[in-house]
Amino acid sequence: MTDPTEIDGKDEDLALAGELALRVLSPEDEAAARAREAADPGFAAQVDAWNERLGGLADGIAPVEPSPWVWPRVEAGLVPPSAANDNSVVFWRRWAIGSTGMLAASLAAVIVLLAQPTPAPIAPPAPPPAVIRVATLTLESGAAAMTLVYDAGSGELYLAPTAEMASDTGVPHLWLVMPEGGVQLVGAVDGSATSRRSLGQALFGPAGTANAVAVSMEAPGHTPAPNKPDGPVVAQGVLQRL
Repeated sequence: MTDPTEIDGKDEDLALAGELALRVLSPEDEAAARAREAADPGFAAQVDAWNERLGGLADGIAPVEPSPWVWPRVEAGLVPPSAANDNSVVFWRRWAIGSTGMLAASLAAVIVLLAQPTPAPIAPPAPPPAVIRVATLTLESGAAAMTLVYDAGSGELYLAPTAEMASDTGVPHLWLVMPEGGVQLVGAVDGSATSRRSLGQALFGPAGTANAVAVSMEAPGHTPAPNKPDGPVVAQGVLQRL
């Protein structure tokens, strides 16, 4: 029965010539192969044929200096052959003989890859500009009661009441008027001086979609339900986007 690992001398010479052309032999084996190349014209012709076949893959491709990380990664992936396992050496030589076309295609792909410039890093998209919304609240008489500015980027709410907003008996409470109907309580505000407050996460969404704001006057010390004022609504205004 024929040993499946046996290969004839011609095929082994062809594989050795290919390994010499590819420079994958150990220093000792390469020195021996170079000596044979110098003394054996037939073997030298096989080496020349390999060099010509492999060298033609790079024709027409402009030389490009590879990135510094290329060769360390290639070297890290190389596994030296085990000299103690003859069957392994025979297997790889047989594979090299039977896969010449595949080897050439793989080398061509590597050459093309190295010839391509390193892609520039992709810059992260710029954050969208902050949305600023403003409203002028007016009383039923038409007099201005308060100016409101909302920064959707930071969640900051700026309030500037007029003298018309001051009350001796009630505490002004600010409400968001939602487009689908209903209101959402923001909380008590200062009706006599400019102020600033940060909206909590729960109000970020409603503040961004509300189409109007309103102020109700509530009894001191009383907090109404979050969706319905108990005191009279005394001022309101439409939210507009800058």
